[in-house]
Amino acid sequence: MLTAFNLPEETDELRAWLDDVLLQPELMSVVSQLAAVHAEENGAQPTLDDVLQDQRESVLEQGCQVLSPLQIQQLLTHPELLLELQEQLFLEGGDFWQERIAALTDETEVSRGQDWLKQQIAEPPATEIHNVTTAPAFQTVSYRKIGIIGFVSAALVLVALFLNQEPAAPQGWGWNRPGALTADVPAAEYLNQLADSAEEWFNKPTETKAALETRLKQFRAGCETLINAPHPQLSQDDRTWLVERCQAWAGKLDEQIAALNEGADLQSADEAADALIRKLVKALRTRANTAG
Repeated sequence: MLTAFNLPEETDELRAWLDDVLLQPELMSVVSQLAAVHAEENGAQPTLDDVLQDQRESVLEQGCQVLSPLQIQQLLTHPELLLELQEQLFLEGGDFWQERIAALTDETEVSRGQDWLKQQIAEPPATEIHNVTTAPAFQTVSYRKIGIIGFVSAALVLVALFLNQEPAAPQGWGWNRPGALTADVPAAEYLNQLADSAEEWFNKPTETKAALETRLKQFRAGCETLINAPHPQLSQDDRTWLVERCQAWAGKLDEQIAALNEGADLQSADEAADALIRKLVKALRTRANTAG
């Protein structure tokens, strides 16, 4: 157990001791002990910048070996500054500190944190000195390391959710394709574009009865979308014609789906569906010649 009552006497050893204690969960305990020892001699509280002055960056990069005996004495006399320095080391420390942080054992850190919590629950701090504790001791260890672990854990959770979620619905096609019914174009061009969208039916062969039924239902859903769309590109007459024709096509599609479910063979059902799509495409292109 690190304590403030067995400090090394040699300056170099004291620097090495600081390098070690600044990365340990016991730092809070050491700070409390040092605060009790130096309670009567503390004067005006300096800031960490007051103590480190132009050595701050050197400490972040090289450790406490760059500190003078006076600076070390000031840190020990005002031990609350050690907590502030520890936080800066974890957040901004260079390779010197990061290599030492990486060498810490995660299981040991967690075990110490759990022990600290158990102790706090069983024996709440009784003295004023211990009441200055502002955070669990284990929280003062490797903030950057804990941040990385947290990021990886979150990423693993997201991956697990992704792998277990239902497959995403396929991108709409035909009249259900995004943008198929919202193009700001003249009426004739709009009707020809609706014909082009309908011809997407032929882009995917239906090799089984189940695939054909799915394709028919998808096209039927496109009819419903077309019936309910406002069609601002069309005149009132063209819009009325389009809705009436699509209602008729939807009825034909319903008949084909029913026939397929009643046992119609794949080839005849497929040929009937293709014939229906060709007829409605032709009707759309013919209407486009007189639209507007």
